[in-house]
Amino acid sequence: MPELTRIQAVVFLQSCDLFSYCRADEILRIAGIAEERRLRAGEKVYVENGPADVLYCVVQGEVSLRGSQGTRFAGPLHTFGVRDILCGRLRGEDAEARVDSLVLAIEAEDLFDLLSNRPGLLQELFNALFQTGRAGAPAASPR
Repeated sequence: MPELTRIQAVVFLQSCDLFSYCRADEILRIAGIAEERRLRAGEKVYVENGPADVLYCVVQGEVSLRGSQGTRFAGPLHTFGVRDILCGRLRGEDAEARVDSLVLAIEAEDLFDLLSNRPGLLQELFNALFQTGRAGAPAASPR
């Protein structure tokens, strides 16, 4: 059973790092393709060299991202798994829930379908990725 209403998902996505530059009508479309997923502490979200087919937005909890450049953490309002999808490559790190977490998952295929019909949205996503330098790349943390 969903924990977020559609309006709550929209409000959350508007505040999320990756979607902060998107217009309200674009956020509504993104909310329409996002799926809630509950993760248990210690659950693998994806593994290094696995397919990059979903991006995630953390609603509650925290996910650790371990790769060749160390460990980073994604908490509420942060996305992860974005750059691998946009670059069309395999996962470059492992992702695992540190604590019980709630995420919004967006299938790459659904995102690309949306982007193909909304070229302005692609520009907004790249603004978020490169303007702030933080979307899809949570800061390293010494936890």
